[in-house]
Amino acid sequence: MNKYNKSVSTQAKLTKVATAVALVLSSQAFAQQVENDTEATQEDKAVERITVVGSNIKNAQVSEALAVSVIGAEEIGELGVESLDDLLQLIPENGQNFMSEAENISGGVNSARGDVGSYNLRNLGTGNTLILLNGRRMVNSATYQTEEVGGSFVPVNSANVNMIPVFGLDQVEVLRDGASAIYGADAVAGVVNHVVKSDFVGFNVSARYSDFENFSSPAQRLQIEWGQDFNDGRTNVSFFGGFYKRDRINSQDDERWADSDFRWRIPEGSPWAGDTRFRNDSANSLYGQFDLITRASGVGVNGTITDNAGEFETYPVGDPRCQYDINEYICGAVDGQGLYRYNLNADRDLRSKMDRTNLFLFVNHEFRNGVESFTEVSYYESNTNLRRHPTAPFSAVKLRVGAENYYNPLGPCGSPNRLPDELIPGVPCSGLELEIDNYRFAEIPRIVNNDGDSYRFLQGFRGVWGMWDWEGAFTHSKATKDDLTSNRVSNNLMAEALFDPTPNAYNPFSGGVNSNIERALIDVYRKSETELTMFDFKMANPAIYELPAGPVGFVAGVEYREESFKDDRDPRLDGTIVFTDYQGDTYPFVSDVVNSSPTPDSSGERDVTSLFTEFQIPVLETLDVQAAIRYEDFSDTISTTVGKVAFGWSPTDMFMLRGSWSEAFRAPNLVTINESIVARNNTRTDYACLYAAEFGGDPNQDELDCRNSIQRVAQGSDQLVPEESTNTNLGIVFNPIDDLTLTVDYWTIEKENTIGLFGEENHTLLDLVMRLENGLNNCDSATFNAAVERGEIDPGTAGFYEAAGICPAGTISQITDQYANLDTRELAGFDIGIYYTLDSEVGRFSFKYNGSFLEKFEQSAGGDAAVLVEAQESGVLPASFPVTGFADLIGRDGNQEQRHSARVSWRKNAYAASLTGNRIGSFYQSSLTLDDGTLYVIPAMTTYNATFDYTTLINEVDTRFRFGIVNLFDERAPLADGYFGFFSDAHRDYGRQFYLDVSARF
Repeated sequence: MNKYNKSVSTQAKLTKVATAVALVLSSQAFAQQVENDTEATQEDKAVERITVVGSNIKNAQVSEALAVSVIGAEEIGELGVESLDDLLQLIPENGQNFMSEAENISGGVNSARGDVGSYNLRNLGTGNTLILLNGRRMVNSATYQTEEVGGSFVPVNSANVNMIPVFGLDQVEVLRDGASAIYGADAVAGVVNHVVKSDFVGFNVSARYSDFENFSSPAQRLQIEWGQDFNDGRTNVSFFGGFYKRDRINSQDDERWADSDFRWRIPEGSPWAGDTRFRNDSANSLYGQFDLITRASGVGVNGTITDNAGEFETYPVGDPRCQYDINEYICGAVDGQGLYRYNLNADRDLRSKMDRTNLFLFVNHEFRNGVESFTEVSYYESNTNLRRHPTAPFSAVKLRVGAENYYNPLGPCGSPNRLPDELIPGVPCSGLELEIDNYRFAEIPRIVNNDGDSYRFLQGFRGVWGMWDWEGAFTHSKATKDDLTSNRVSNNLMAEALFDPTPNAYNPFSGGVNSNIERALIDVYRKSETELTMFDFKMANPAIYELPAGPVGFVAGVEYREESFKDDRDPRLDGTIVFTDYQGDTYPFVSDVVNSSPTPDSSGERDVTSLFTEFQIPVLETLDVQAAIRYEDFSDTISTTVGKVAFGWSPTDMFMLRGSWSEAFRAPNLVTINESIVARNNTRTDYACLYAAEFGGDPNQDELDCRNSIQRVAQGSDQLVPEESTNTNLGIVFNPIDDLTLTVDYWTIEKENTIGLFGEENHTLLDLVMRLENGLNNCDSATFNAAVERGEIDPGTAGFYEAAGICPAGTISQITDQYANLDTRELAGFDIGIYYTLDSEVGRFSFKYNGSFLEKFEQSAGGDAAVLVEAQESGVLPASFPVTGFADLIGRDGNQEQRHSARVSWRKNAYAASLTGNRIGSFYQSSLTLDDGTLYVIPAMTTYNATFDYTTLINEVDTRFRFGIVNLFDERAPLADGYFGFFSDAHRDYGRQFYLDVSARF
């Protein structure tokens, strides 16, 4: 039985639920009083009330005390953004963009590819920010990916903000505080509400063209806005349509990205000059290493064709390392001459080619009895095309060249491709079978086509019953993603091609020329789908009870939602078509797709029932308090009850002290609960190997290769419990003069039960600590980290381990690591805001500044993580070997301590201009830490955007011309150890971009 059986978990919270229900029911005692209120009050009801994110009570006074940042339509237009994922980069409270295509270039079919973006407030990770559209939840993106939590990567879910068009936005509201008591699950770091214009009258058309200075990748956008009132103004129909098209950005478009070995960009005299960690080209190429299955000494090729272990390297003809020719394209040499490395950036995209369509339809109608109907229908579609580097087999899944392969240089006698007998006198006439290592099927790049769509239908009604406002709505939305990758390689088909005795065989000895690769090429798909069906109803009264300081506002409601996901994997990935390698490994640990981890189909669903209530209490004329409580019952995990208290105290008109205390939670997502056993192959560092290399005489890893594909095995668990957090916020709002507002807010988040993984590299560090403690004692029988499974020890490299003082280790084949509720995360920081407007004879000036400062970001280390932290603090582990995901995370790997945004704008008559600045603070890249503990600090990056507007009448049509420059001073991203030479989760490296935007208002 699930240890979180409802009969156990719910009982402890019945009192809280009963309290919430009682508050709803007891409110009816005031109904009679409400119906007898004065006509003047009824007239006030006719005034439209405004709901601000952070409260369910319209026109709530306490709303002014909430820490909310608002980005208006005018500002969004002046920022020059083309989609909401561009806007994410410019919000100071937002952290890294984990959906960056330039970063996910390595993730393969398991990444959330295509047109997708999501918020990451406070750098807590995707899924910790609740995303709303006109105040209601959005469906999660159909595709999910993994993000690092703890020491490895965990599946994450969140809505795709690119389903919302920037042109239709009235404003974006960012609540910088936990709000689960108001909105439910996932509102841990905050809430972002996107307000789309839903009652529009007029007809506008605008078009935009943009391109870059440093290379050409043009983009075009057309948008249409139309709206009209009918039935004497009681009905409004409005429509918004947007069409966006852009070209790709390829690695060859700029010399900064063209070569994946970035050592040439390291300044002279730098401690990192020549550091191989900037060498991001690959040891896998069309010129691979081949290992004899038979002992080399037994066939007479030891020292002539191969080394003692029976291994030989291949190179292009003419390479100075050549020792003998194999054919006109390729030569060979005894292993040990060094690998022929491959430029991964020979042809791969930083940004995909894309087409996007956004359509919105709103119908609002007021019935004669005063009830309002509001209908929302939206549709989104995107198509992307991305070029990726060619595929290479995992080091744990090695293919073989058959002895009879037509092109095998050690093939059968009489083969036209067999080496001369004087070179291979002992090789039998039956030929020799070879194992392929360090090889890449680099003849042709992978092509990824990702098609996504979503729709949302919402039908709601609102009205007034006495003094009660009521509102209810039904929402249904669905999102799909079809990801198709061409030019993948089938293990089964390639194994067959490598044993073909005819000229149709695959030829791994041609340098990619006429290799017959096409016979093993396949298309691989991933089809994903998510759905959200929701019903909500609430009743609110702005004056349920009269206190001396004013009326008490009250709202109570119920919400029911059903969520589901489906992830349908290609038959070659889900085990329908099975491949068994030569080590006997098969599904679910090996797939039939070269370089892709096996992934079973998965699906899951849950229903959630919520009860919530909220009060606004005027304690004093100068002190307003918000109190809220929410209960959520999940069908697949334990129920949760959370509360919130906020206040705003205004002793004078120019000063307000505001603060809040709240509880928030994030339920385990459907993937982490329902995913069956999943083996993931990721490129990871084996720190026992690295220790042997650095302290055993191979610092450049000429013999040892310590960064390989390592398989991690994990599985979903219904034992996971919700992540819970306690949020506090204390701030001031100061208005010293008219039109000038200053805000300062200090915030903290303490999050418990964070769902994550200990991590593959942390497991290898733990394995190293155990080896260091053991020394060279009993190496034949000693046991180390049981979670780390290794292959046989290579006699040729064992000496490096022994020289470093540890027992030799074989190559890691598998690490077992399970999803778990890990330790506590603690964050703290403060936000600053300055807002000023000035009307003068020369025009109207506006100034806005927002700054976010991170002072604390720690994940407590317990259990095995504490062992690693202690070992590093005591000097047992070198400082350059990072304990990933635990201890102090501030300033580490994109967790910037500071982010700033400032904007100044001017408008007078037909002219307007703006200048916006955005600064991302410095941080360090932990993987580049030197042995003495010196950190590689990636400096701050500041960019500016500028616009100039001119508005005039053309044939009596109000027409605005806007010329804009994004990245005015052509700032380029600082150097980092990344796929394209920069830290693409935090920075963009496109340089200056120009655009022209023309809009007409008819």
